[in-house]
Amino acid sequence: MQKYLLAAFLIFGFFIANAQDRQELIRRAQILAKSAGVDFSKDSRHDCRFKYFENKSPAFRGAIKQRLDRVDLEELDSTGVLVQVGNYSFTYNTNNQNTKASLNLETGIPGILIPLFVDNYFYENNRVVRREEEGLDFNTFLSEKESRTIYIYNGRGLVSQLITDRWDKSLSDYTPNKKEVRYYDVNDRLVQDTVYGLNVDNGQFEFNYRHEYTYNGQGLLQSSQQFIFDKSNSIWNNNTREFHTYDANNNLLQKTLQDWNENLSSFINDEQSTAIYDAIGGINRITTLVWNPNINNWENEDKYDYINDNNYDRNDLILPVFSKDFEVEFNRFNKMLKTEFWNDFDLSSNDWLLAVKSTYIYSQQIVINTEDTKLEGVSFYPNPVESSLSIRNQKGAGIFELFNVQGQKIIHQEVVGDAQVDLSQQLSGFYFYKMTIGGKSATGKLVKN
Repeated sequence: MQKYLLAAFLIFGFFIANAQDRQELIRRAQILAKSAGVDFSKDSRHDCRFKYFENKSPAFRGAIKQRLDRVDLEELDSTGVLVQVGNYSFTYNTNNQNTKASLNLETGIPGILIPLFVDNYFYENNRVVRREEEGLDFNTFLSEKESRTIYIYNGRGLVSQLITDRWDKSLSDYTPNKKEVRYYDVNDRLVQDTVYGLNVDNGQFEFNYRHEYTYNGQGLLQSSQQFIFDKSNSIWNNNTREFHTYDANNNLLQKTLQDWNENLSSFINDEQSTAIYDAIGGINRITTLVWNPNINNWENEDKYDYINDNNYDRNDLILPVFSKDFEVEFNRFNKMLKTEFWNDFDLSSNDWLLAVKSTYIYSQQIVINTEDTKLEGVSFYPNPVESSLSIRNQKGAGIFELFNVQGQKIIHQEVVGDAQVDLSQQLSGFYFYKMTIGGKSATGKLVKN
């Protein structure tokens, strides 16, 4: 009870000290929510939180990684000066798995922020098994429970069901709300997901909507289509569809969303986003357009400009959880993203206006609890090694790298066929190796006598 009274006192003090009204706080919250991909108008807004991040285990767990811990958010004040308005903050466990993601709103009191949205993640056997979500109550300005999602996996380690319960304040407990069932092809690609909503009258889950997915020759998602279930006629009706195109390096280049028009019996354009990458695959810009049927053409809506640190690529990063784990996003983290500028298009001035500046804050992590991974046709011996490591390689040209326990790379050697690696100058102790061939890696521990 004391913590709630303290929070209420601080929030009350915020309103007195800053003379800001309720609508100003909500306006700021809406800006931050939009920057996180949250739509305040949708009851299902928790499904699209933190959409810019994805959770993947580090590619090599025996090196120095850059872990994203926070994203500071600024917007222009009335004088045109950027001021801090909030942040995303991320908490990790000892295995560098993201356990908490929070979108926080500045109150105006130094060091005091209000959590607008909070996602808590729980793990078993190194995979997410539950997500619990909280949101800000704009009547009390206190955080309250919203929902939880249970993850169920199939024998291949893929999510086969998501069961979501809503928090019922009157019962002080979770109650069933919906479930999602996923289907995959033989290549472990998602081909369909079906969402069922709970019929409160009979307590049964009933069809709500479903997505179907198709892939191109490179195995990349080419299109998705959503269908809504018509209960009165027991049929699936078209709702939306989205097309994806890629560049020569398989980076997502464009997404086009279309809506089904019942009167025209056809799909019509809705929204289109296009990305620009630099010569080494770093994201430079994403521009979003909306379709104007009055002029039968696209119009500017949003623009995101990015600054990257090209000294680090995706394999060097530890990133937070990404809720929509089957949704395809632009490759924002091909390189280490440092700064993002979100601009709105202003029709009155016919120009872009800066809405939010995001600064990405990382911490350096030494990750050494590696587990061996193997490549067929590649082996390393002897281990322990005295002075020279032999590599038996039947897979072709690759790169061998050796790291010390501090995560520093001490050997980088091109390998074609069988090879020898000279370790005579290295001190006795533990090391970690990584052999990469054709985008796949073998990693493991090595002992030098």
